[in-house]
Amino acid sequence: MLDLLKTDDLIPAQILGQSGAFVWWYLDLVDHSGDGLVLIWSFGLPFLPAPGLPRERPGLALSVYKDGQVEYQLVTELPDGEILPEGWRLGDCWITQSTGPGGSAFSAELQLPTPHGRLTGRILGHNPALAIPGSTTKAVHGWGPLGGLGAGEARLRVGDWSAELKGALYRDRNYSLQPLDGLGIDSWVWGRAAHKGQLVIWYLVEGTHPVSKVFLERDGQLLQLEARVEAQGWTRDRYGRRWARQLTLQTDEGPWVVEQGAPVDRSPFYLRHPVTLEHAGERSAGWGELVVPDRLDRPWMRPFVNMRIQRMGSNSPLLPYFTGPKPPLRWI
Repeated sequence: MLDLLKTDDLIPAQILGQSGAFVWWYLDLVDHSGDGLVLIWSFGLPFLPAPGLPRERPGLALSVYKDGQVEYQLVTELPDGEILPEGWRLGDCWITQSTGPGGSAFSAELQLPTPHGRLTGRILGHNPALAIPGSTTKAVHGWGPLGGLGAGEARLRVGDWSAELKGALYRDRNYSLQPLDGLGIDSWVWGRAAHKGQLVIWYLVEGTHPVSKVFLERDGQLLQLEARVEAQGWTRDRYGRRWARQLTLQTDEGPWVVEQGAPVDRSPFYLRHPVTLEHAGERSAGWGELVVPDRLDRPWMRPFVNMRIQRMGSNSPLLPYFTGPKPPLRWI
């Protein structure tokens, strides 16, 4: 069900007007110490279930991490948004990318109201060109990086809080013409790090169409290796999600060992981990995620999910405690 997209493949035009469909774009920035940020912009993001077509549900999520903890967090739906030839507009935010022979330049200009004041920020970066084998613009569920491992920087401010980061930049995208919990995915583990300055991604899906692959950026190409997964150190998070502290991905190029740290974001259907990747004696930092689609949008969870989401209309009075600089509460 998953198709690997080339960097220049187009998102299907009908996706914004199809009920249950979704599309999101993902960016992360990690510095030499493992601190960093994640930016996701979307239409119809399945982690924020709500009625309406994807075009009616633009959204943006920003998380900043420091010392293995959430330093800043905002999840917001926006009143309007559109996909433009040069990028995206979401409310007052403008995100652009320009592609040339050497890769793609990226810019995000953020202007967002929040419970703690107006968030302003800029994220800039460049990803080298990446040739990806295989392609289909008819994919039901498509995913793919938007370039090789690049470099980026970010400056953010809201009220008295500010952050500046420089580090390795990764970007990808994910879309589906069907709901996420209708793709036959039981669990989905994803992560990325670097090896000798180039991108390494692991993509592990259990379900109707299982996937166990390691993707390597090498000399401007994205290589695919089949992997045999050995998981150790199983533990259970506070919401019942089981996760492994260590994943050993056995491939034709030897083992890639992923050490997953304690989750920095958690929910009954989602975990995000800081990770360390080791291969051939070299270690590097990155991010990993676990998604369990059939745990999405349970009736008992909706009040707790709504506490974390900023909407342009009515919001939970608890929203300020789940968002902003060093939010005192995350999931309860």
